[in-house]
Amino acid sequence: MFLHAKMKSVRPIIETLLWGAALLLAGQAELAAFERAQFLVPPEIFIRHTPERSFIGPGLIALENGDIIMAAPWGRPPTNFEAIAAKFPVPMLYRSTDGGRTWKEQGRMKMEWSLTGLISDGGTSFLRLRDGRIAVVFNRHVLGLHGGGAPVMACSSDDGQTWTAAKLLTEKDDAFYVMNDRLIQLSSGRCVLPVARKVGKTEGDRDEALAILSDDAGATWRLSRGMARMDAPRGMAEPCVAELKDGRVLMLGRTGLGSHYVALSMDGGETWSKPVATTLVAACSPLTLKTLPDGRLIVFYNHATPIKVGAFFPRTPLCYAVSDDAGKTWSPPVIVDDDGAANTDRQNIYPSVCFTKEGMLVLWSSHRADPKGSFAGGYDANIGGGKRALLAMPTLPKAR
Repeated sequence: MFLHAKMKSVRPIIETLLWGAALLLAGQAELAAFERAQFLVPPEIFIRHTPERSFIGPGLIALENGDIIMAAPWGRPPTNFEAIAAKFPVPMLYRSTDGGRTWKEQGRMKMEWSLTGLISDGGTSFLRLRDGRIAVVFNRHVLGLHGGGAPVMACSSDDGQTWTAAKLLTEKDDAFYVMNDRLIQLSSGRCVLPVARKVGKTEGDRDEALAILSDDAGATWRLSRGMARMDAPRGMAEPCVAELKDGRVLMLGRTGLGSHYVALSMDGGETWSKPVATTLVAACSPLTLKTLPDGRLIVFYNHATPIKVGAFFPRTPLCYAVSDDAGKTWSPPVIVDDDGAANTDRQNIYPSVCFTKEGMLVLWSSHRADPKGSFAGGYDANIGGGKRALLAMPTLPKAR
């Protein structure tokens, strides 16, 4: 009787281990079949985490003189929030003069900060506006708002040497989340910033996706009238957008249903269709959407079967997929970084992409991951950091 009871109690553990092993083997077999990116410069850590702060959510932009600048908000601060907020009000600026191969610290961004909270979590978005200025948008972490807050914006008229004072994009603070490489300007001139807003009980429980819009080049902003909502685990989180050739705006978001989902706007981001599944297999993990110079769409994401419904892991490998039909279909994934994929013990997340004369400069953050899929105790300053690679442009599709 005792042995039977003992076996009954450990059976779920054994079944979980066997299922995990089967999933791991299947994932390794799948990876072996994927194409690998063509590297001009292979992936390499160029900046290390520190005990206080983890590198995450970088943003990139090429300057008129050919230099590239980068800023990253760094990760969530430890428990002494007020002390960290006072020490790190705005992020460091980094500069590369060799196409992203090496980086030099330029000191803190010259931007007045008189707001509560700090630039943290989420990510950084740089954008060259049509009037020539560079806009930058950050996620803002406000104490008590579950890692979010009203996003902030600043502008530079001297290619990043100096910045206007940071200002809020919404009048009311709420649990908004904005990731890196998100801000776009439509052909109409409208600026669209996709954001997630917490509607669940806790951070990450369930989000809805919407947009913050500006029709005067960032002078004023307002919330979109409609949202992309999903009554499902994690909702529609961390959205990213791109304008299609016909003027529609495509949104991709991460979910807890085993793939990234897509929604469309026919009115410049004011309202959104009901999200539907894509073939981009993933857990509720980060993604970045861009428009290639030739007009095709490219998304960087973690192509991996989730541990379970609603899971945030695995978060490796980092891959990209391309669409030449406005997001209706996507190419098979191309592997950029599969470090840790064999044991699912790494995160390769929050990529930022800059198109250069050579190809695609990609920066992302690498972290330790718990193979069981938990965030608890996951940070180790000695593992990972900021990674960079220079990739050849994706090849054009063969004629159908």
